[in-house]
Amino acid sequence: MEINRAKLSPMMQKYFETKDQYPGCILFYRLGDFYEMFFDDAITASKALEITLTGKECGLEERAPMCGVPFHAADNYIDRLVKKGYRVAIAEQMEDPKLAKGLVKREVIRVVTPGTICDNKALDETKNNYLMSIAYVGGIYGVSTCDVSTGEFYLTELKTKEQLEDELFKFTPAEVICNDLFELSGENLDELKDRLHFTVSTPDSWYYKEDNAKKILMEHFHTTSLLGIGLEDYDSGMISAGALMQYLYDTQKSTMPHITNIQPYTTGCYMIVDTSTRRNLELTETLREKEKRGSLLWVLDKTKTAMGARLFEVLLSSHLLIVREF
Repeated sequence: MEINRAKLSPMMQKYFETKDQYPGCILFYRLGDFYEMFFDDAITASKALEITLTGKECGLEERAPMCGVPFHAADNYIDRLVKKGYRVAIAEQMEDPKLAKGLVKREVIRVVTPGTICDNKALDETKNNYLMSIAYVGGIYGVSTCDVSTGEFYLTELKTKEQLEDELFKFTPAEVICNDLFELSGENLDELKDRLHFTVSTPDSWYYKEDNAKKILMEHFHTTSLLGIGLEDYDSGMISAGALMQYLYDTQKSTMPHITNIQPYTTGCYMIVDTSTRRNLELTETLREKEKRGSLLWVLDKTKTAMGARLFEVLLSSHLLIVREF
């Protein structure tokens, strides 16, 4: 939708200033007791949420398309949008409107994406909700995977597309971010994206710069070298992990203090179960109905807590037959 911004009202100009900082996101803009959406965001959200599309005076000849949701019920609407693959930026009022001089100051306090949902009501407490970062560097896939809600953080490096696909099936992430060099690897995630129901995005290239990745990891884990966190031999893996942490910092507006360690691993430590075999064995879901009931996990899972259920699924689907030397 082409808009002459020079003619917009001051409030709407501020709205677009915020919107420009979060491309690809639906902006929830706090106005009093509601989060409002305007223009293309309003059209998209009204259809996805099945809510009424109205209009608002904006300085143009035609009213701006608008829809809104009550702020006290916003989490439910945000969760519905995110489950459909959208990213939502939440712009909150940072001062009391009664005391503000001129326009009320507003700032984005959080960006909610499929891989960064932390609302327990929106998550299946028996399953992990993973965010995965892939860095293709020098012919090697660096892969980092994190569950933001629990703080679990894993890292590995892979040499082939087949190994990468196995990791995707193993973790079934809700969201994948990758560097712009990933396209050169020849891997196409479109088919897997549809089958595993994850979203894919490519952050700005500086997320995957080696120096930035190293700096953010050492600062986050309070160490003066990569040796202190066991990443000295994971060059591409380190870059993927640093990009993931940067993504979390930027979307959650937090230093993520509950993420206290990172666990590097090599696939050679485990019995490799390829994607086809994993699916045909019905380890975590049935072949036809794609449901847990009837799978090996359903038969064996006698855990008593949500934490135990998550751990058991990880052990069954991700860490089958751990090979250790005693």
